[in-house]
Amino acid sequence: MKKQFFLVGTADEVAEQIQESIDRANETTRKWAEMLTFDPDPQTGISPKDVVWRKNKSRLYRYISNKGIKYRPPVLLIYALINKAYILDLYPGMSLVEYLVDSGFDVYMLEWGEFQWEDRKLSYADLVFDYIANAARKVCQFSRCDEISIIGYCMGGTMAAMYASLSSLPRIKNMVYIASPIDFSEAGVSSVWFRDKDFKADKIVDTYQLIPSDFIDYGVKMLNPVNNFLGTYTRLWKMIDEDLPVQSWKLLNKWVNDNINFPGEAYRQWTKDIYSENKLINKQFQLRGMRVDLSTIEANTLALAGQNDHIVSSAQVEAVMDVISSPDKKFIEYPVGHGGLVFGSIARHKVYPAIANWLKVRSRD
Repeated sequence: MKKQFFLVGTADEVAEQIQESIDRANETTRKWAEMLTFDPDPQTGISPKDVVWRKNKSRLYRYISNKGIKYRPPVLLIYALINKAYILDLYPGMSLVEYLVDSGFDVYMLEWGEFQWEDRKLSYADLVFDYIANAARKVCQFSRCDEISIIGYCMGGTMAAMYASLSSLPRIKNMVYIASPIDFSEAGVSSVWFRDKDFKADKIVDTYQLIPSDFIDYGVKMLNPVNNFLGTYTRLWKMIDEDLPVQSWKLLNKWVNDNINFPGEAYRQWTKDIYSENKLINKQFQLRGMRVDLSTIEANTLALAGQNDHIVSSAQVEAVMDVISSPDKKFIEYPVGHGGLVFGSIARHKVYPAIANWLKVRSRD
């Protein structure tokens, strides 16, 4: 509906226009409140798949293709520990998984599951060696190959880099980092928090042991509080008022608020060793006594970042270009935020095709 910014006419006509505006605002607010209170969450992560391996609460999915597999090696998707996997498979037409499958790739995803009390002592060593490494071997076993492509989103890409630096088999042919931080020397507001003398990672972990999802959720949202706590809901109100489709808002809002607990030991390493002390890029981070040296990574590399990302800056992602040894590496920046690289019109029309086309050139028929 076209908005009218000026009231014109007689006194009675102006009064009528004011009343119409009030009635419209009231009706929009009613619909807005009902939607937030009663509307069920939309279905997500519905691309057809099989579970081909399990460990603890984690599952390795292999996605089913009706069009056949055209390109090798297989692709393994790894996402952040604190989120749900369906950000990469939101719904038909807005799914990186679906796009890759339809493009002819053999696609797998390692889903972490929901960490509970018994998982509180899981460290990055456990997650890299016992989960990612085993998942990569299973991918090659089921796909009958000896090499693999890995796509990591956010922290998932950081963990994939840890794995790639220490792994010899299977051979990692291609690596794609999507909003994956590598250098933490300048990490925005997060750097200020984690390096403050009053931030005590050890005390937080020793107190909680399993870091609650709400604790992580509020911390992430406080990186941009006005937008996350107010702007999100005012945008929905405006969309309803202007009679715009709200499905995309509901899908993204579901994912943003659908977090999981963070294993305490991994949280200690993430905030203390990686964020505060920046050990990863400085070759000081160790997993089971082995030093993570990113210069050993020779895989073809594509790194993608969002210019407006307030969680992971472009510089944090682009840093991987300077430390890996791959002769084939490319960095692309898009005018989006953190989620915009995997969700939204730019993701669908530019990011998905960029990833698929880059992999096709570096894959075999």
